[in-house]
Amino acid sequence: MFDAVFSVDDFMAAFGAAPSDRLTIEGEAGKYDFSYRRLNQSERDAVILGVLKKLDSFTQVGAHRHGIWTDAWGDLARRYYESGGDLAMLDPPFMGATPTLRINGDYAIPRIPQFETHWFRVLRRWLFATYLTDVKRVAEFGCGSGFNLVTLAQIQPDAELIGLDWAQPVVDLMDDIGRRHDVRLTGRRFDFFNPDPDFRFGAGDTAMTFCALEQTGERYTIFLDWLMSRAPDLVVSMEPALEFYDETSLFDHLTIRYHTGRKYLNGYYSAIRRLEAEGRVEILKQKRLGFGSLYHEGYSLLIWRPKR
Repeated sequence: MFDAVFSVDDFMAAFGAAPSDRLTIEGEAGKYDFSYRRLNQSERDAVILGVLKKLDSFTQVGAHRHGIWTDAWGDLARRYYESGGDLAMLDPPFMGATPTLRINGDYAIPRIPQFETHWFRVLRRWLFATYLTDVKRVAEFGCGSGFNLVTLAQIQPDAELIGLDWAQPVVDLMDDIGRRHDVRLTGRRFDFFNPDPDFRFGAGDTAMTFCALEQTGERYTIFLDWLMSRAPDLVVSMEPALEFYDETSLFDHLTIRYHTGRKYLNGYYSAIRRLEAEGRVEILKQKRLGFGSLYHEGYSLLIWRPKR
């Protein structure tokens, strides 16, 4: 029934990975079951109809959702504390929330519900091994549960890690993880719409966003201007990108309607391309990975650095 497998070759192609990256990807992917099946025609029609029926019912993102995210991350932090600091509790509940996924241009159903979480772990392991070797200081903006930073701490234990978020429970959680698990991780409050004027980057510092800038819509420019004025050595963004979708495809059309209806990130990728054309930044990677949840793909990569 589950007759397809997302293979190491599939991961290599999705990431645009170099042949030398194969062992890293193979080592992480080998831990999990990536079996899945495609939908039959009636199932696919039902999924598309269901998406169409829900497109107008989603809330829009923006600064007004601060309280919602504070409550959501507060609940996750509470479960972490109640577990005695179990790091497994940091996996966000929205990963794997839909039984149907987007894989290489069509819908699919995985054998296990943790498929998306495990897929992301492979991506993250490759991403950190490829772009964040020998880093001195890494700041993740909109860090949420901190699960990315915890993984990075295990790979790069000497790096100073800062988890920044507009929700105070996240800041407190980062500090607790650092103390409880003896890792170099601290929390700091940060608002994309009112960036911290006192935060500075030094030589060798990296800025990261993982599905966090998506919440800023067209107001991403506030953060981008702030980022350019501080010029970190590297910026790693994994965000949904309207620019990567094909308007002539029904599959992508539904995603475009979902993305624009929710007012997710709009223009960031194009802005970085313009900055590169002006000679102000260098783009190291820009790629749609062809993977996502039912409604959209939040895993597109844009890795760049300001030119000093």
